[in-house]
Amino acid sequence: MCKDVAAHVVIHHVQDIRTGGRYVMEVRDPGKGETYWGEGTYLEVKPPEKIVFTWAWTKAEPDGSRKEMHPDGPHTEVTVEFFARGNSTEVVLTHGVFGSTKLRDEHDGGWNGCFDVLARIL
Repeated sequence: MCKDVAAHVVIHHVQDIRTGGRYVMEVRDPGKGETYWGEGTYLEVKPPEKIVFTWAWTKAEPDGSRKEMHPDGPHTEVTVEFFARGNSTEVVLTHGVFGSTKLRDEHDGGWNGCFDVLARIL
């Protein structure tokens, strides 16, 4: 998972990258004074070809509990596929199904921000 907003602080608490493993990441937004949690389960890990995992966001509440950020579609699925293309690798990311167009567009912006960071690094 990437850091698509420069001001965010990302802490990876769990990265058990295997079929059936889990991931948990904490994203702190100092500008808003908020903390978000992204978490899910790896459904398929097939190196070097494919990774499939569930995706869900919760938000930390003042009492320490967490609240679903997207109750209209809290759990989605992400598939990342890698295809050898000569000296390059094509990465195809599919994320869905979303409960609303707004939610889809927000995630589209986040993933595109991650690919922008990757392009700068490479």
